[in-house]
Amino acid sequence: MRSFIWEFPLTASFASGMVILYPVVMIFFPAAVDEYFLATPGEFQPINWILSTFFHGSFAHLFSNMFFLLILGRVVEFRVGRSKWLLFYFMAGFLSVLGDWIVRGFFIGDNTPVLGASGAISGLASVAALLSPFRFPISKKQAVPFPVFLFAWFMIYSDMTNLFSRDHVAHWAHIGGFFSVFATAYLLSQKERSEIRKGFLVNFTFFTLTVILLFFINNR
Repeated sequence: MRSFIWEFPLTASFASGMVILYPVVMIFFPAAVDEYFLATPGEFQPINWILSTFFHGSFAHLFSNMFFLLILGRVVEFRVGRSKWLLFYFMAGFLSVLGDWIVRGFFIGDNTPVLGASGAISGLASVAALLSPFRFPISKKQAVPFPVFLFAWFMIYSDMTNLFSRDHVAHWAHIGGFFSVFATAYLLSQKERSEIRKGFLVNFTFFTLTVILLFFINNR
C-alpha cells in the first residue's frame, strides 16, 4: 500500500503534509488558525485564501479530503505531470476561495469563514474527469478501466444540490474549484485546451444520458 501511494510522490506529499500540519497547528499554534487559515467572505485576506487550502476543521474533514486527494490527485499527476498538477491545484484553491468570497460575501451576505482543501481538490476532480474519464492509474506505466468521471461527479453532487443551504459546508468554494479548470485552461497550450474540450464533451454526453436514464427509471 505504501509503495502504491508514493508512486505518485507529489500527490502523496501534499496529502502527508496536510495530515501532519493539522495536529501540529492544533497542538502548538492553535491561535494561528483564526489569524492565518480562516478565510472570511468579504474580507481581504490574500494570505488566508492560500493557506486555508492546506488546513481543515476536524480530523473527519481532513481524512475525507485526503481520500479524494489520493484517488483523484494521482489521476491528474499521471495525466499532466507535477508542474501542471501544481498549477491546477493552486488555481483551483485560489479561485474557489475567491468565488466563495465574492458570492457569499457580497451577494448572499453569509460571512461564515471557509477552511479546507476541498475547493482545490474539487479542481483536481474536474481535471481527472475531463482528461481521464475512464482510466485509473495503478502505476506510472499502467492504467485500468475505471469510471473516474462518476467518482468526480459524486464528489460535487451534494454541492450542486445544497448550494444555498447554510449547513457550514463551503458549497460555493467547491463549485468554484470544480469549474476553475476552464479558467486555468487559458494558461495551457492549444493541444491541452483541446483535450479539455474533448473531455468536457464526453462528460456532458454521459451526464445527459445519465439524466435521461434516471428520468425513465423514475417515471416508468
